[in-house]
Amino acid sequence: MSLISCDKVTKIYKMAEVQIRALSDIKLEIFSSQFVSFVGPSGSGKTTMLNLFGCLDKPTSGDIRVMDTDIVKLNYVERAKFRGEHLGFIFQNFNLIPVLTVYENVEYPLVMVKSLPREEREKKVLSLLDEVEMLDQKDKMINQISGGQKQRAAIARALTTDPKIVLADEPTANLDHDSAYKVIHLMKKLSRKIGTTFIFSTHDPKIVKEIDIIYTLEDGVLVNRQEKK
Repeated sequence: MSLISCDKVTKIYKMAEVQIRALSDIKLEIFSSQFVSFVGPSGSGKTTMLNLFGCLDKPTSGDIRVMDTDIVKLNYVERAKFRGEHLGFIFQNFNLIPVLTVYENVEYPLVMVKSLPREEREKKVLSLLDEVEMLDQKDKMINQISGGQKQRAAIARALTTDPKIVLADEPTANLDHDSAYKVIHLMKKLSRKIGTTFIFSTHDPKIVKEIDIIYTLEDGVLVNRQEKK
């Protein structure tokens, strides 16, 4: 069974009297433990695709099932609950909380979503920080670490709730070449190790080189699917 399925998905944004067709008649399936990316120029629909998968938006028409849940039919509260329980997010601007330490940022979803006891939270957070090689930075504030370290902390935070899917929107856009390379390899290693499906939107060739399945979008139309053997 597919982890995500889309059938005839169309998204149209209305701006005053103008209609902008962001996606047109998208049909695809994504399965567990895959390393997937949507590629294409700016405005091709990459971020819109991730927003739909992440229950941050709804399609104008068509069906989307994530983990066998018809997410199109979920209301606002149900979508928020689904995101918190099943999805992780990584952003190009990191979206870490500056008044919290690295440790506290990674712990935050466990406090807000899972409500785990302190001992369990500590074990989970320290294990993830070790996985992303940030254990020695755990007590630092966000403004005291580098861009690459921020993204590694963001990866750990995205994984704290054991999501089946992590959505990453241009995760290397603000990183230098070496940091971007390390971050991509880290995500691929974690995908293989814990079985999480990572889905990117990007035009970064460093990511594309490492991707297993590449969906190419042009003007909101899915024009190609490439699977590396």
